[in-house]
Amino acid sequence: MSKFSVAGVSTQHGITKVRFANDIVSRTKVLAKGGHVPLELIELPSLMDKADACQYLLDKGGVFEQWSGLIIETMGKKLPATAKVTKAPTAKAAPAKVAKPVAKQVKISKPKVVEDLEVTEIKTLAEAMQEPATV
Repeated sequence: MSKFSVAGVSTQHGITKVRFANDIVSRTKVLAKGGHVPLELIELPSLMDKADACQYLLDKGGVFEQWSGLIIETMGKKLPATAKVTKAPTAKAAPAKVAKPVAKQVKISKPKVVEDLEVTEIKTLAEAMQEPATV
């Protein structure tokens, strides 16, 4: 069973996870570079397995109180094989049907030409200038 000296919580892309490591400096650099915000790691008082580290985070409280549900869930998954964890039976949901996108036909109409009075006058003058002068 692995033992860790660092534990904490980090969030990346809206997903929060409990993190474990043995070197706080390198783990912090890797997680920060990966965009994990917020990033809360602490050094454990001694080497601990994941379940004990989760219990320590819960006992520590403070900033970890907001993630207590996640820490408890992780602790349940990381209990030693000798401990028995009972789970309530869950019903399996049928796969969700995905609707196919339907292409809509868009009718494009030609814009109506509204001529301004000035534009009409300018066209008339331009045509008059192009006609040869008759004497």
